[in-house]
Amino acid sequence: MISKREANLLHSVTETTSTYYLWIAGLSCIVLWGLYAYIHQLREGLIVTGMRDQTSWGLYITDFVFFIGISHAGTLISAVLRVTDAGWRRPITRLAEGITVFALCIGGPMVIIDMGRPDRMLNLFTHGRIQSSIFWDVLGVSTYLTGCIIYLYLPMIPDLAFLAKREEFGEKRRKFYRALSLGWTGSVEEQHLLEKCISILAVIIIPLAISVHTVVSWIFAMTLRPGWNSSIFGPYFVVGAIYSGAAGVVLSMYILRRVFHLEDYIEPIHFRNLGLLLLSFCLIYLYFNINEYLTTGYKVEGPEKTLLHGLFFGDFSTLFWTVQSMVVFVPLLMMMAVLGMKRLYRFTPPVLALASFLVVVGAWAKRYLIIIPSLSVPYLPNARLPYDWLHYRPTWVEWSITAAAVALFLLIYMLFSKLFPMVSIWETREDDAERQVESAVAPAAQPAHQRLGTIPTTSIVLIACMLFGASHARAAEPRAAKEPQTTTLSIQWRAEAASEPITQSGGETGGVALLDHFFAWRPADSNVRTQNPPKIVVTATLLDAKGQPLAYQVVGFKLKTSFGSLDYGSRPTNAEGKAELRMQDHRFGQYPVESIYAGGAQFAAAHAVTSVDFGPRPEVSLPSVGVLITPYPTAGIALPFLFFYGLMWVMFFYVGYLIIWRLRQIRNAQVKPTP
Repeated sequence: MISKREANLLHSVTETTSTYYLWIAGLSCIVLWGLYAYIHQLREGLIVTGMRDQTSWGLYITDFVFFIGISHAGTLISAVLRVTDAGWRRPITRLAEGITVFALCIGGPMVIIDMGRPDRMLNLFTHGRIQSSIFWDVLGVSTYLTGCIIYLYLPMIPDLAFLAKREEFGEKRRKFYRALSLGWTGSVEEQHLLEKCISILAVIIIPLAISVHTVVSWIFAMTLRPGWNSSIFGPYFVVGAIYSGAAGVVLSMYILRRVFHLEDYIEPIHFRNLGLLLLSFCLIYLYFNINEYLTTGYKVEGPEKTLLHGLFFGDFSTLFWTVQSMVVFVPLLMMMAVLGMKRLYRFTPPVLALASFLVVVGAWAKRYLIIIPSLSVPYLPNARLPYDWLHYRPTWVEWSITAAAVALFLLIYMLFSKLFPMVSIWETREDDAERQVESAVAPAAQPAHQRLGTIPTTSIVLIACMLFGASHARAAEPRAAKEPQTTTLSIQWRAEAASEPITQSGGETGGVALLDHFFAWRPADSNVRTQNPPKIVVTATLLDAKGQPLAYQVVGFKLKTSFGSLDYGSRPTNAEGKAELRMQDHRFGQYPVESIYAGGAQFAAAHAVTSVDFGPRPEVSLPSVGVLITPYPTAGIALPFLFFYGLMWVMFFYVGYLIIWRLRQIRNAQVKPTP
């Protein structure tokens, strides 16, 4: 027999309404549209985005920093509350830990999407350097994701064993729960072992979470960019991550409380306690904002002056002040009102949820303001660059992928809530014991859900598909009765030498040598030879059936990559039937280049393919001095990071040993017959 409170927790797992399926369908459509946009980006390249040479990062890195930040507060708050043994944490730990895992799963791949060439991710493993902050970021995020998955899974083991015994589920679903429960029986020895493993993870997950977003901030702070070149970026990012993540937890609490009717578990006291934490983080975040902009604005010189003018009074001023109001000022006033006035206590959950919504939306916009304005500042202060070069405008591809990322996060969260209870059953049984409620109850009647008119959902989907197909249907064009003449298309390539290499001596004081020394692009104490990449000339020859050249015909060129074809446009043939394409791509290795003749009513289509060698991989040219960017391993940087993250992985394997091997030993000892 289960208590009434436990029966209420199973409603989200056992009952499914039509509204749920409608939400799943809507989110799935957004995800599929984002997938189409990404495939379009793979085929055409990053030219379909608003990113260019000046603004090389955009919405994708904004999404990456946002989701990584949102992920921190879930596990961090859960771990801190567990370490401090705060009893009121029990109903909110799982939903907070779920936010962490799902946000990391969405945020991590955004870097790969931003690269444009996902295959180059392999270079991190084949040519990775421990001195690079990007390498630290990948190592930190992957380690943190592994720890968060384990930390989410361990407290679910007793609930999985409980679900495996429920008759409401089919045999396949009970078998799934039984496999994940690892044969849990609920004995005292098993409970002590589980508490030990959870306590170990709760302790190590706190410094791990702090280190991850600190490393994310170093990607910005370790570049000579106005607005980024600051030593405060590490704690600034960590506080902002905890602040926005705590707001995400409060917002999800309110939504799940209303949707799944968890008023008996998620009570106003939980909102009040988390509201006090949120208010504290808001004040700390306000302090960091004042410290960040006051120290820079007091001096107001160089590129920082251009950046601050753009933020405070220029092109980004409207967004900047709106974001500051949404993230700090308005939520601060709302939280102080409901938490400080007793007359407003009953409005605490909805007001805190609204304030948290403003913080979450504003946190994403704040990441945008950290990235885009700094990249919009010219490299040279006196440079007069075109307006379009300095102003970044996201395209529909970037907005579609961003919307798909948010939709995928919500979709995973909804599917998770349908498979597992969002409130831990075994951790809340102590509260049930105090209330002494042990009677079997029927599932509580749920309020009737409104349907979308009188038309079934399936009919709506079918009608929408028919209208979409009808709008894109085209009449078939009649074929010419006369067969076109056959054509022959051949393709050849050659490499033309680029300009002569420029030699700069380390002792020269010319402008190029001075800039190289200042920015540490190349060692100043050695001769430097700068060689432009060779030009590849691809020639396509079009002939008719008699071997005569076809002049003034259009021939297209494409370069095939691992993820699609890169279109180089078309060229007309000359009197000799030849069309030339000159490429000066910064790539290496061999790539197939295809020439295509579309043909027409008189001549048949033809195509040809050849393999073009762009040359070997260039050697790494790095300075011989410097702590982080030396071409040789730096022990002072490598050893601390390897030790810290290596220790985390050792603890993960140790917890895995305890929960798998020791749990099996305890279970075998329980079933061993007595002599």
